[in-house]
Amino acid sequence: MHAFALGLMGPGFGFLMWATPGTPSFAPHLALWIAGMAAFAGAVVFWFATGAIVAPILIWVAEAVLAANCGDERAWPTAVWITPVGIIAALDVALVLAVVSGQHATAERRRANAYLAGCRCEPSPVSPPPAGELSRDDLRRMRLLLDRALQPIDDFEGFEWIDQFQTAAIRYQSNFISYALSIAQAERLPAFQAYLSKAQENLVLKQMDHRVWRYWRLESLWGNLRDDIDPVPRDNIMFTGFLATQIALFQAASGSRRFDAPRSLSFRHPSGRVFTYSLPELVDVLAAGFRRAELGLLACEPNWVYPLCNMISACSIRAYDAGSGGAHWTRIAPTFRESLESDFLCCDGRIVPFVSSAVGLAPTVGGAVMQSFPCLFLDALFPDIARRQWLLARRELTPARLRRALWPIDVGNYRLTRASSYAASAAAATEMGDEDIATHLLDVLERDCPETTCEDVTHRPRASLWAHAVEFLARAGREGSLHRLVVQQPLTARGPFISEAAYPDILPASAHTSGGALHAVLYPGRGAGIRMLTIGGLDPGRSYFVRACDERRIIADHSGEMRIDIALENRTELHVAPSD
Repeated sequence: MHAFALGLMGPGFGFLMWATPGTPSFAPHLALWIAGMAAFAGAVVFWFATGAIVAPILIWVAEAVLAANCGDERAWPTAVWITPVGIIAALDVALVLAVVSGQHATAERRRANAYLAGCRCEPSPVSPPPAGELSRDDLRRMRLLLDRALQPIDDFEGFEWIDQFQTAAIRYQSNFISYALSIAQAERLPAFQAYLSKAQENLVLKQMDHRVWRYWRLESLWGNLRDDIDPVPRDNIMFTGFLATQIALFQAASGSRRFDAPRSLSFRHPSGRVFTYSLPELVDVLAAGFRRAELGLLACEPNWVYPLCNMISACSIRAYDAGSGGAHWTRIAPTFRESLESDFLCCDGRIVPFVSSAVGLAPTVGGAVMQSFPCLFLDALFPDIARRQWLLARRELTPARLRRALWPIDVGNYRLTRASSYAASAAAATEMGDEDIATHLLDVLERDCPETTCEDVTHRPRASLWAHAVEFLARAGREGSLHRLVVQQPLTARGPFISEAAYPDILPASAHTSGGALHAVLYPGRGAGIRMLTIGGLDPGRSYFVRACDERRIIADHSGEMRIDIALENRTELHVAPSD
């Protein structure tokens, strides 16, 4: 009973009851004590990685039971009092360290406030001029993403299947490819639908594949102690919140409303059960969860609350409200903001990476990217907080401190490379208008993880697909891109746009409509030749002046479309404007 009681005081501590000094049982039981603490530490890591809160509890209790049944009559009575005294002494040391750390954080907060007082904080431009075109190199980078998005929905060639519980999961690869394509469409290609919209739709439908969301049943079982196979209703915003944002950004960039329709999202379980939703229903689930969340923010997985995941998920609510005239975000925003600043900022002003809602554990991992990357999404929610946090985070991104500050693990494939950290911080820098930092990060990314090009597609062999997607987001975006995409109202009228084009025969570097005219820059993607494309959004029966390699007049058909042939050899400008 003494051994069992000691085992409940600390993981593996019951083995000390039999570690009598000077006896043959000392060494093996001391080794069991050390192994018990190591096993418990591993269970805590497993809990963090998979949401399995039962793992550390089961290991702790199992070790206590084992200790109570593995000893002999040569017990060490001294362990009965020395163990609790040692635990109390360790807690006292931890308390002193916490007080010292708190004092250091308070001093750092004063220094941070003094630094912020001398900084200029200007909001992102609301209505900037049209963005310039994508470079030829950027088109090669975009092709890597489009190749994966445009393959058959059931195929995942080129995606990285590693695990579905943590950051290398397929769902995140699809999410961020879609986020990047949405930014590219909104900023560079608003008048190009064609295969870009098809790619976005495919990425959403890929999320319906049971292989992508089947992790949830196991995670719910060992995290919530519930056998739940529906991935949407509870504690799973790492799937539902990210997916809702993926759809909301796509629809805001393209004008599509496909996934607003009832039953447009269908999750089919192998048992035959089908769970159907739509974007409005996902947003309703998220909004209801935020309203009843005890901490103001939602659990991303059972018992773990990540502020970054909440920021990404909240973007879906605000974007959907902007497009539909809803008021979910207006009701949620005050509590969200208060909780973020009260409970999820450290004393020194840093964002807490994640918190256990069960025990309050808040590990500090991830390096400077966990301070910089959230600013990308914060800019769409609370631009003033985003500006403040960016000014604090950018101090760690200087050339002298960069490598020490950024986590040396690519979160998209767990390889030892800073590719994802460079790309994520560059994306935030671009959103915040910090061109110097963004350019430096992308330059260092190229130096540390150089590109290769094969068949006109560029990739970085050591970098994850997630890192590639975020890098393209950084290159396609500009200051305030995500803020405008989330907050702006949808366009009520369209002019001419490219509705059909063959991939990869025609690659768009730019496509904008202004004054009722289409202006586009196109490149050949698979050798020079005559390519056909379709222009939509025209007035039926109206005559249009078309200029590319030659000049001609074409009359739009009864459906408001025209098909034209273009000779593509290199960079080619296309202009379509009414001729009367």
